[in-house]
Amino acid sequence: MFRGIVGVENGREIVVMDSMSQIELGDRDRIVVAASNGGQESGRMAIATGCALAVMNDAGVGKDDAGIIGIVHMGEAGLAGVAVSHDSAEISNGMDMWHHGIISYVNGPAAAAGIRVGDDVHSSVVGFAGRTPPAPSIAAESERSS
Repeated sequence: MFRGIVGVENGREIVVMDSMSQIELGDRDRIVVAASNGGQESGRMAIATGCALAVMNDAGVGKDDAGIIGIVHMGEAGLAGVAVSHDSAEISNGMDMWHHGIISYVNGPAAAAGIRVGDDVHSSVVGFAGRTPPAPSIAAESERSS
């Protein structure tokens, strides 16, 4: 399974992974593009890690919003989260989501940061990073390691 840092925008790292099960505590305040569905368990992992923004697949949304309910819960916890249309990018293929994903659902904190349904993942992530600088401790650590 793929997992890698694909860039840094405004001092915040962007990590792409094929599965949300690959998220790590070190992803705190990072932008995470994970090709898992946005279900309850994926949302729980994003909340526990404290990523700045999580991008996941809507998996067709499904009954009772099962494919995005984790992203809904992220919003309730104050964390930005969005779903990508399953018609635009393949589930379990993080790089496909990064290159081809189109946003299909946006929770409250992500909407407040300017992300909109219909946006592409790459420009959404870059815009989010530009509007929401990393936490001071994260930025200071990045500057010290440079």
